[in-house]
Amino acid sequence: MKNSEHSIDKNKLLSLQLITLAKRGLTRKWADSTTPFYDLEVECALMIDDHSHSQNFKSYLQKNSIIQQSVRTLLSHLAMAANGSWQDVPLPARLIARHGWMIGRWLPTFLIIDGPLGKFLRATDSPLNVVLRTQHKRYPILAQARDLFNHDLFRRVRNGVGHWSFTFEQEDSIEKLLCFDLESGSPTEISISEAEALHLTSFSIIECLDKKIFQGVNPL
Repeated sequence: MKNSEHSIDKNKLLSLQLITLAKRGLTRKWADSTTPFYDLEVECALMIDDHSHSQNFKSYLQKNSIIQQSVRTLLSHLAMAANGSWQDVPLPARLIARHGWMIGRWLPTFLIIDGPLGKFLRATDSPLNVVLRTQHKRYPILAQARDLFNHDLFRRVRNGVGHWSFTFEQEDSIEKLLCFDLESGSPTEISISEAEALHLTSFSIIECLDKKIFQGVNPL
């Protein structure tokens, strides 16, 4: 597999997000890589190069077709949402437009991880989890991607955004996202750059899984 120009751009973008997350204790080893997206692509390709793995993935995806179909729908939505030009909105509504642009990207990403894709990432019968439980040293990047989605900070942000239990807060010159637990009401505070890092890293993982595993074993 060649490290294409397209992948180089994604490597630079993902690297910045992983460094941000590493400061909060997430994806530390993955953040050390200078080619994190490429590394993820390589592991996905290696995974389905194993015939038994690829057959298990194909069977699972066909049995649970909503997983792959929902990912394609998400990618279509984000292709449009990411191109929103909040900068063109006149003041004073520009900040509200920017928040809307963020929500339009974060909400579906976190919802799909909490929904159909979560089954593929976390279910005990998922072929991905079956392999990673016994061969995580062979697939360290995929294992870290799975661990990211299981991390408590990710869960709190995912649930806060997914349940519409969040708000934006400005403190001095720093803009923050506050996500609230539905039952206790306790807040989780992260910076906007950290929230973006969670979203963009999640998107990178979803995009790579779709391109290198889903489409590789079960083209739609």
